[in-house]
Amino acid sequence: MSTKRATLAELEPQANFVPRHIGPNAAETAEMLKSLGASSLEDFIGKVIPKKIRAAKPLDLPKGMAERTTLSYLRQMASRNEVFTSMIGMGYYGTVTPKVILRNILENPGWYTAYTPYQAEVSQGRLEALLNFQQMIIDFTGLELASASLLDEGTAAAEAMAMAKRLVKTPASTFFIDRDTHPQTIGVIETRARAFGFDLVIGDPA
Repeated sequence: MSTKRATLAELEPQANFVPRHIGPNAAETAEMLKSLGASSLEDFIGKVIPKKIRAAKPLDLPKGMAERTTLSYLRQMASRNEVFTSMIGMGYYGTVTPKVILRNILENPGWYTAYTPYQAEVSQGRLEALLNFQQMIIDFTGLELASASLLDEGTAAAEAMAMAKRLVKTPASTFFIDRDTHPQTIGVIETRARAFGFDLVIGDPA
């Protein structure tokens, strides 16, 4: 009977990445290779990738790690970062995410799991989160509708201008912008206005 003791790492459930994701099994791989006229994956790669651009020796990489081990390693690396006060300004400021939101939303797989196995993006959870956000804004403001999922302040401002033009049935096409608006936001609005043929007036609203 062996007296060797297993390490804690060996006793951990590894939850390997590959078996948990959809992909062709050995029989399906063999069938695909046969239809392509290749006897193996190595044979297939040799036929489609020119030999002169292939490495002559294996890459000098460390041994592969299980998913949990990788996550632990990445967290350890991230903990070495030094966070300094952001001085960029112009509307870009550091934020504090409450732990309850971090735990129940940002770290909840139910919100960022793809709704179809072949999609990498987090469509379903993202759409549901945006729907809830829009409803919350409607409740807070008392408005009939609210939008979400815009890239940034500049995009939101340009979209607001375009929507206002579509809703107003008059031929007017001049928009006023507060001169204290962030310059990158004004830049996006100017680009959109130029494409639509709108006139912009930038000044002091007072």
